[in-house]
Amino acid sequence: MRHLLVSSDDDALVEGLRDVLPAEAVLFSARGVDDTLERLARSARVDAVVTDDPEVVAAIREEVPGTLPVVLVRADAPARELLPLLDEALPVR
Repeated sequence: MRHLLVSSDDDALVEGLRDVLPAEAVLFSARGVDDTLERLARSARVDAVVTDDPEVVAAIREEVPGTLPVVLVRADAPARELLPLLDEALPVR
């Protein structure tokens, strides 16, 4: 089961992923750097972050210790195109 945090101001990214991910995937959402970092601080069970905001990527690299996978995507990328990126970023279980 994957636990993904989607950080975007665009609800379409969250909903698009919700439509294409397996039913057992757990999706959290956040908006902007502060909300994303707060969610990560409160949840020890995030396997990866998906975002369309380069500032979120930079903040995670600066503030979150370790090697949390962060996938930077185009805001208008079709959700189906993101699945291979997630598979590449996340270790096989």
